[in-house]
Amino acid sequence: IPWSIKWSRPFCQTLGHEGFWGGHTGPWFHRTEFGFDWWDMKRDDMNSNAILRAKWAGPKGTNLYVNPDITSGRFLVNWEPPRFPGYQCQSPIWGSSQPDATACYEHMLSNPACGKRYVTYNNGGCACYPPDMGVCVAAKVSGRLTWDFEPIPSSVEGFSLSESPLHSGKRCQDIQWKYAAGDATDCLEKIMTGGDPDCGTKYITWNANGGGCACYKPSQTTCVTTSESGRMTYELVSDPAFESGGSTPAAPTP
Repeated sequence: IPWSIKWSRPFCQTLGHEGFWGGHTGPWFHRTEFGFDWWDMKRDDMNSNAILRAKWAGPKGTNLYVNPDITSGRFLVNWEPPRFPGYQCQSPIWGSSQPDATACYEHMLSNPACGKRYVTYNNGGCACYPPDMGVCVAAKVSGRLTWDFEPIPSSVEGFSLSESPLHSGKRCQDIQWKYAAGDATDCLEKIMTGGDPDCGTKYITWNANGGGCACYKPSQTTCVTTSESGRMTYELVSDPAFESGGSTPAAPTP
């Protein structure tokens, strides 16, 4: 197989399928060092394909062009961003392909087999969830964008998160992993409503790399940190307006 074809096939196929902004174009086209290795599995067959192994190194360059899918609003539902980018819930019901996230949302609303709380969009793929599903068991999946149409509460059972993590990239000692959550507030909701007697109200940790949600024992009042990638540890803040047995108003929609 001529070298010109060996080179042009993977280059053009990747560029044609993903454009300048796909998940594979970063290492392929934006690195300062790269190497390609081909081999022909069937040298006697003129129609066989060359197998490619690619390796790269060096810093990633910046994109020269803005992805038009971002500026067009294709990945927004009525111009609202997803609550759980990079996550989908358990038991998605995949339907027909939709041109954008708003069309996916409208398809979900019109389908009686779909619940109306969650929807997931994935570059054309459109999924809703069962009508009786009230909690999203989040799973990290590349490219998935998931919306939760319930208002985000300002506090849960009398507690809210600190404005920023107490420790970024760190967890406390004696961590207890309990749930899967799409963001830190989702983690707080699950811990505070889960009724687990092992969970106190001093700290929580959410793992941005995989969605893990952890609490700490009620007796734990100090945090001795250990550095771990993706861990976001928050100190909980008491809500002075909370009344046990009452309801907490949702945060205002921006």
